[in-house]
Amino acid sequence: MTRQLAFLAGLAGMIVLWALAARGSLPAILPGPVAVADALWLLVCDRDFWTDILLPSLGRAVAGLALAFALGAPLGLAGWRWPVVSALLAPIRLIMMGIPAPILAILCILWFDGGSVTVVLTVAILLLPVFQIAITEGMGAIEPQLAEMARVFRVPLRRRLHRIVLPAVWTALGPALRIAAANALRVVLLTELLSGAEGLGAAVQRAQSWLQTDRLFALVIVILVLIGLVEAMLTLLLRQRSRP
Repeated sequence: MTRQLAFLAGLAGMIVLWALAARGSLPAILPGPVAVADALWLLVCDRDFWTDILLPSLGRAVAGLALAFALGAPLGLAGWRWPVVSALLAPIRLIMMGIPAPILAILCILWFDGGSVTVVLTVAILLLPVFQIAITEGMGAIEPQLAEMARVFRVPLRRRLHRIVLPAVWTALGPALRIAAANALRVVLLTELLSGAEGLGAAVQRAQSWLQTDRLFALVIVILVLIGLVEAMLTLLLRQRSRP
């Protein structure tokens, strides 16, 4: 309870400071909390915002995550089973992990159509190494003695997966999924901002171009709430899975 009260107190303090700073500034430069709240309410009540802006961005984030996992999980299993495969993939993995997201987004825009395919591929390329490494580390965390005992006593495959493999993999995959989900939303926003694909990124760009700073702040609040909800849900899931 103390931590929640401290969080609320800090949030209230930020809003007060924001309101005081907005009094001495033009609304186009720094709108006040009331103006931003009004703009946020208009967004929430706008059906087109949900169907034409928010849902496309969320769909691209989910599609990019799914593609990254679909490619990264088999590569992680192959790298765990055959270390030479992991060594062969190491240079590509280092490039994918080291390249800045804006540069990769620009390259994907040049190579592809600049629409949804570009956004999904950018997310998938950036997050693929996260899942590959998580699966490799998770499989490596399986106790060899436990796995050998299950083999000797001919424990059914389904029970081995449920009792031995999945708990070990989840120790690495769970935190990786939490990081990847939040980063997927950030990468989607960045790529949409650069490519002009309709979504949250394009909405932010329009608000900035038209000096609708109150709407820009409202969109930022929506993005922060989305990222916070995703992290909170995954944190809760991690806690539940870690209970004996």
